[in-house]
Amino acid sequence: MREVLVAALFGALGIIVPILFHFVGLGRVFLPMHLPILAAGFFVSPLIAAAVGFVTPLASALLTGMPPLPIAALMSVELSVLSSTASFCYRTIGKRIQSVGKSGIIFSALGSTIIAIVARIAVDLTLLATVVAPLLQLPAGAFGVAAVVAGLPGIALQIVVVPAVVLAIEQIRKERGLWTNES
Repeated sequence: MREVLVAALFGALGIIVPILFHFVGLGRVFLPMHLPILAAGFFVSPLIAAAVGFVTPLASALLTGMPPLPIAALMSVELSVLSSTASFCYRTIGKRIQSVGKSGIIFSALGSTIIAIVARIAVDLTLLATVVAPLLQLPAGAFGVAAVVAGLPGIALQIVVVPAVVLAIEQIRKERGLWTNES
């Protein structure tokens, strides 16, 4: 039950944060929906993380019109991969490092973030090359690379912000004896 509530919170943030970014004209460049969806992966199981990553772009498209529905469908796949990969890495590979303390948590979160971003980009490039580029009659490689390059500021933001948020939440959880990843 806790996981569903946490997932709902991050899903709601996945709708609200892009609205705020777009309001000040920074939406497309900084990939704002990616931030809370990626962060969700650190606090819920891989299956729940995949679900929140899949549902949030579709819910946002229906509620706000952003992203438009064809894009929302593609984002559902890529954000599902992003969040579930972060969750899996943080729970498996990162467990060994986290026992070191603050530095272990930050390195675990950073490594999991980077691996998740690489997995998302691989899925994104595959979808762009096999689905979108042919529909638009564009060269697949150039179209995919252009999309990734356009998102570099957002990727940098994810690498800086998400591990810091994870560390802050993990410290609060430990200090106050709040839920654990296992509960």
